[in-house]
Amino acid sequence: MSREQIILEAAEQLFFERSFDGVGVDAIGKAAGVTGSAIYRHFDSKDEILSALFDQITDSLLVRVGEPLDDPAAELEQLVDAHVEFAMRHERLAGIWMREQHALHQSHRRHVIRRQRRYMQRWISCLDKCYPGHDQDELVATVRAMHALISSDATRPPAAKRTQRLQPLLTNLARAALDGLATPIGQENRNDKAPS
Repeated sequence: MSREQIILEAAEQLFFERSFDGVGVDAIGKAAGVTGSAIYRHFDSKDEILSALFDQITDSLLVRVGEPLDDPAAELEQLVDAHVEFAMRHERLAGIWMREQHALHQSHRRHVIRRQRRYMQRWISCLDKCYPGHDQDELVATVRAMHALISSDATRPPAAKRTQRLQPLLTNLARAALDGLATPIGQENRNDKAPS
């Protein structure tokens, strides 16, 4: 394993356990078996380390979803399954995805958003085909809600025990939540009777 990857794994563990703001470069160096100052031979800053972790997240998700499928329903199933699998197998990265985007420095945030756009667009395009009639803002909000739902368990305390049944449960919850798009906005719980 390269020194850069050792540093990234140490940072991943610490950012997950203590948050980005709660960890200094010296702590990352100690966990990686190097001095804090030695980290600067590999990364310009702690911000760059966080950005590199987000690159790993995006790469992992894009590999998992593979090539787009012609059938929108099958594509949506593939997107949900891939994101759930990522959240279950990479709990720390999923937790960082959920909690630390706000910590990205502005220059790194632009880079991360550009890289994530391809993954987000896969979801938005698929949802638009499966549930036509929603505007872009509604679809973006839905994708964010899906990612939050799927990754929500990763934000539990690190010592919390996860069961094997959690993966199919999260998959079922995500699919059920997406069915909310089948009801036109403003039509849910509509009562045609005048209030008494």
